[in-house]
Amino acid sequence: MRIGCIFFPNFAVQVEVRDNNALSGKPIIIGGFPYQLKAVHDASEEAMRQGVTRGMPLRQAHALCPQAIFLPLAGDKYNDAFTHVLNFLAQYTLVVAMGAETCAFLDATLERDEFSFIKELMEIIEKKTGLHTSAGTASNIFVARVAGQVAKPGECLIVPDDEERGFLQNLPIDLLPASPESLRRLKLFGIYEMEQLANLPIGAVKLQFGREGQILWELANGIDSSKLMPWKMPEALTGEAFFEPPAEVLTMILNGADDLLNSLSGQLKQHWQCCRRLTMCLSFSNGDMVKRTFHFKEATCSQEAMLRQLQHYLERARFASLIEKMTITLTDFCSEEGKQASFLDAQVKHWEKLITAINQLQKRYGKGIVKQVLYKERCLLPEDSFSFANLDIKET
Repeated sequence: MRIGCIFFPNFAVQVEVRDNNALSGKPIIIGGFPYQLKAVHDASEEAMRQGVTRGMPLRQAHALCPQAIFLPLAGDKYNDAFTHVLNFLAQYTLVVAMGAETCAFLDATLERDEFSFIKELMEIIEKKTGLHTSAGTASNIFVARVAGQVAKPGECLIVPDDEERGFLQNLPIDLLPASPESLRRLKLFGIYEMEQLANLPIGAVKLQFGREGQILWELANGIDSSKLMPWKMPEALTGEAFFEPPAEVLTMILNGADDLLNSLSGQLKQHWQCCRRLTMCLSFSNGDMVKRTFHFKEATCSQEAMLRQLQHYLERARFASLIEKMTITLTDFCSEEGKQASFLDAQVKHWEKLITAINQLQKRYGKGIVKQVLYKERCLLPEDSFSFANLDIKET
């Protein structure tokens, strides 16, 4: 099997620079602001040359590179950008897998010329998305990923079969998917390169590092039996509303949102589903666009609950131009969340509502989903004092 890995160095930084060209060539640190107790998520090459590394506290990064531009972590934007890349790759190959936010894997086994295939994909990605890549191909996932990481920008590095260990031998152990504590201990033992770890007896490594040590030893020897897990485009429901003439009054915008949510909420209810995320995109008459994502604390299919979120935002927003189009997308689907309630401890006050609820449950899940409790007299054991029987509404 031959696996290709397309690697996106400094992915979050690339997305920010693509969206704001004024940031190009400047030291950028993503993760928050210097006064926040957070860690560096990503940094540009200009900042890394000053000693900034991923995972470093933001305050320390500011001390090393005070002239850097600090940006908050926009996780949704990076996830959407990476999803777009994966969806794009899926048009050119049968199997695409997501490795991490910084790389995508694909099956290149059937390609006659894997180098030309990967290079062509890299060129298309840069042209279509504006993102720079490097790439590698090998017989397994780990070696392909490392090849993609160490390759120069725009380069595709090929690792032939049976040469995995030789390729890895002089590379740092920092490229291994090891925990920080295991990396620290390996370096205390004087192990800094893959070859040093690969040459150790497997028994000694397992004794010191357990199961993780065995996996790291195998990877350092170029052995990786993990399989590609095919990626699928996340399910989504999308609706669009066009305003003619362009809308400037809040009432018009909310009416458009209400109509969209009425349709989307109905589709959710038809499939007994709820959603956890709503994304609204507004297109303006001057060509600008605003995108806002709302996360629900509890999964919902309620049109009213979703509209409240949008209304809360729109009432406070100030736009410099008129709105021509509104797009609403629902994602992160799940089953409806149930809440327990007891109606056996006291007399039922709303018998008709209870009957309606039971009928809905039986219609959705079958007649046996709701039981009635039958109590027995003079039983010695508590567990024998009652039994369950199917509930027939007509007989109650």
